[in-house]
Amino acid sequence: MTLPTPANPGPFGHKQRKNFLFDDNFTNYNHGSYGSFPKSVQENLLKWQNHAELNPDRWVRRELKNALTKVRGQVAEYINCDVDELVLVQNTTVGINSVMRSIKFVPGDRILQLSTGYGAVNKTIEYICDTHTDVKVVEVELVHPQTDHAIVHLIEKTVQDHLARKDGSRVRLGIIDWISSVPAVVLPVKQITDMLKSYGILVCVDAAHAIGQVPMDLRYLDADFVITNCHKWLYSVRGSAALYISKKLQKDIHPVTITAEYKVGGFHPEFAWVGTLDYANMLSIEGGLAFRAQYGDSAIMHYCHRLAVEGGQVMAHILGTNVLTTIDHQTGFLANVRLPIKDINHPKIATPNFLIEYQQDKYNVFAPLYKHGGCFWTRVSAQIYLELSDFVRLGHILKEVTEMLNSETEEGEKGKGAKTSL
Repeated sequence: MTLPTPANPGPFGHKQRKNFLFDDNFTNYNHGSYGSFPKSVQENLLKWQNHAELNPDRWVRRELKNALTKVRGQVAEYINCDVDELVLVQNTTVGINSVMRSIKFVPGDRILQLSTGYGAVNKTIEYICDTHTDVKVVEVELVHPQTDHAIVHLIEKTVQDHLARKDGSRVRLGIIDWISSVPAVVLPVKQITDMLKSYGILVCVDAAHAIGQVPMDLRYLDADFVITNCHKWLYSVRGSAALYISKKLQKDIHPVTITAEYKVGGFHPEFAWVGTLDYANMLSIEGGLAFRAQYGDSAIMHYCHRLAVEGGQVMAHILGTNVLTTIDHQTGFLANVRLPIKDINHPKIATPNFLIEYQQDKYNVFAPLYKHGGCFWTRVSAQIYLELSDFVRLGHILKEVTEMLNSETEEGEKGKGAKTSL
């Protein structure tokens, strides 16, 4: 089978826009943050909502848990794990909190985190440390680009350096990304997991960006906890995620919201009912999987990956810069492209507001921008409704704003020089 590429998109590219709900003049370069679901998934969402309204009591009391179990089974098959090790939650932040706030940390426990970890995750770790006596963070300072081997070595060296202190503390839990958010890099998650477990460290994988973007095999990965957002790359509705918890640890893990199911129904009923809310978002995962099945996972993944790689290179050429990593498998569907901003401390970009408003108000687009390793970068999402021409357009938009900022920097330097000459 010939897989679609940016040069030969097959069923993908701009012709896919008709299957989504975008405004005609809007181009979505930030699928990675919140996802965008197709019209057919919206129809699936409405199917569940309409069915619930026919008889709310029957739905909640007799049908909801069975419906959730069915969808859990579909997700479990997709990521290759036992359905009994999987629950559905609203998002990765909820899943991480369920795990972190259930673990009984004791004085001397240490939590390993990556400096590139997602903000809400690292803040949750900070909260745990603030609310427990002598529970502290061990941070791995990770600056890309790095080879897979260097990443694993750096994390292991951090663990070994901590052990060498011999102060009675232990690294109890390590939280690692499958694909980090900013910068967006596919990490060697299997090697890191195996290495951490060899030191007796529990492993929690933040896989918020993984499902639908890279193949997932949780039996092979063998981590203790994995949380992944289905609404990002799997095309389900926002507010749908899957949390994997190894069977041996389930007795200690509870949802963030404690309900009447606590100590009554057990692990799955506790997570299946976290109070009155619209569970149709989670059930829409069924629709996301059905949409993907029309084209095949390999076709979607190949097209989006190639578009991210080639689109990133095209933008770097326009900007006269570079992409973050040239290691092909470290790029999923997200391209990181450096912006040639001379002063990364320019007052206009001290907060995200100016760049957000400039993109949205002038061009009705948005791509996240961030600092890393002393440079300014943009993270651009590839998706089946985009083509290379979209990356060309964004490259020129970002070149325009970069040249404006650099011109202001140069004018400021001239002004300083004039004052000095006086």
